[in-house]
Amino acid sequence: MSCSIGDETLDEMLAGGVPEGRTLLVRGPAGVGKSRLGAQFCRAGLAADETCLFVATDQPRRVAAADLALPETPGLTIAAVDPATGEGGVRFATGDDESTVSFRTLIEELSSPDWDRVVIDGVAGLADLAADDEAGRRGLHTMLERLDAHAATCLLTAMPSEHHDIDRVVGGVVDCWRTELQGDEVRYVQVRKLRDRDHDTRRHVLGHDGDGVSVARREAATAVDSFETGIPGFDALAGGFVRGGTTVLQHEGATDHWPFSTALCVRAIEAGQRVVLVTAPGRLRGRVEELLADRVGTVRELMERDRLYLIDPVSRSMDVPALADLPEANVVLEEVEGGVQEAIRRLVGELRGEDVVAVLEHASLQHLVSAEQSRQLFYWATGSVLEAEEGLTLALTVDPTASGEQLAGFFAGAADQVVRTWRADDGLQYLSIPRSAAGSPGYTRVVEPIADPPYVRLR
Repeated sequence: MSCSIGDETLDEMLAGGVPEGRTLLVRGPAGVGKSRLGAQFCRAGLAADETCLFVATDQPRRVAAADLALPETPGLTIAAVDPATGEGGVRFATGDDESTVSFRTLIEELSSPDWDRVVIDGVAGLADLAADDEAGRRGLHTMLERLDAHAATCLLTAMPSEHHDIDRVVGGVVDCWRTELQGDEVRYVQVRKLRDRDHDTRRHVLGHDGDGVSVARREAATAVDSFETGIPGFDALAGGFVRGGTTVLQHEGATDHWPFSTALCVRAIEAGQRVVLVTAPGRLRGRVEELLADRVGTVRELMERDRLYLIDPVSRSMDVPALADLPEANVVLEEVEGGVQEAIRRLVGELRGEDVVAVLEHASLQHLVSAEQSRQLFYWATGSVLEAEEGLTLALTVDPTASGEQLAGFFAGAADQVVRTWRADDGLQYLSIPRSAAGSPGYTRVVEPIADPPYVRLR
């Protein structure tokens, strides 16, 4: 179960809202909207007929209620705490009642079972009421344990460096911050942590309006037909490969794009479509065959069934060992046919009217075509071929470290979908979706190799 935080988009970022009975810490500088967010959390609780407690640590109770438009209603208790004058202790003010209590008593009062939702606005200010930092830290942890035992849902706000290690024990952390963008101040919000939930990890724009705080939706994916790959996590993230469009799969020399490319090929073959690969024969009979064989058949079997074709940009004849046992009708030798564009044109002509998936590995062409020729080839393929052949789906794999960032950027800018995978300094392979007409751009996931088909999944 989840408790709405008072904004639909932020609820979606939290995979439904604040987990019921858990604690969420909202961190950010002054004026970014933390208090307003806490007030919205209370108002959402009141709308659900829940009892709510809002505690202000840095301003009088009535000022907080007025500034945050908190309603005077039996379901909401608004409290203010600050050091008591005279004999010490803590002044605890709720409504017309005001009392001086010990810090321990205050912690017990705030974590009583009377509340469904609790907001501590400025949690560091609460901890500062203790005799020392250690007592404040222990008191806050005790309060959270008691609230957890009572199944209360709690929202805490804090400055970025003033949360007394609470971020280590709370169920979730949301960061808010501001930055200057072309002379204007822009506020952002991002869910940094949410235990046991596959939450939105992207940053979103945070705005203030008459009703409080609102989170702007990111670019929405267009409803398009797509090829799902069966790779756990990938189809949900990318929406699959855009059917009838172009996908640029950026990879680096240390990463392997073929688990994703061949997963597209497998789906196409299973759907009765034909697959054209533009790659070196050694790659075809090595990595590609390894990934295809257990699912849809060996390269030779697929060619004999007219499901698979190769445009070979390397070989001059069929005497190459990797090609020797393959049907000649399914292999187009680029250097014999007079250019890769002519090779593609010939094969497209032969397969006209068919549903075709083509995977073009740019690295296999770089010894034949310059950067400008690569651009012209891509223009021709996406313009003349794709527009004429509605059943053609094109995936272009490109290594920016080999082709150059400028050319890779050109391919990405002209594509319907961009998938990027790379290996970071920590040794892990990552994948992100900078653009997609079918999925959710902006996410980043870890690529995990697995022993069985489809041999990879996203974490």
